[in-house]
Amino acid sequence: MKREVVLTPRAQVEIENVFAYLELKWNEKTKKQFSNKINTVLSLIVENPELFPVSSVNRKIRKAVISKQSTLFYHFNSKHIIVLSVFDTRQNPTKINKIK
Repeated sequence: MKREVVLTPRAQVEIENVFAYLELKWNEKTKKQFSNKINTVLSLIVENPELFPVSSVNRKIRKAVISKQSTLFYHFNSKHIIVLSVFDTRQNPTKINKIK
């Protein structure tokens, strides 16, 4: 049985913010490419949740690099993949400590 992907409210807002930024500063094609990257990473996680490394900040959280500017943080259980954050790596790195 495949695990269901669940986005936390924080992750939803962060993804929407990235999409809005890409649409404003770049174009629809770039936004679509980013969306495809997220979907590819999520597909890999659903197939093998242990594929990506454990975060150095919290051993219960794993991190998957989407692009050099974005990292997806998640954890999983037997039924769900919980996306905690889509973190913009250009931000202050101490903000990563707030991901739970």
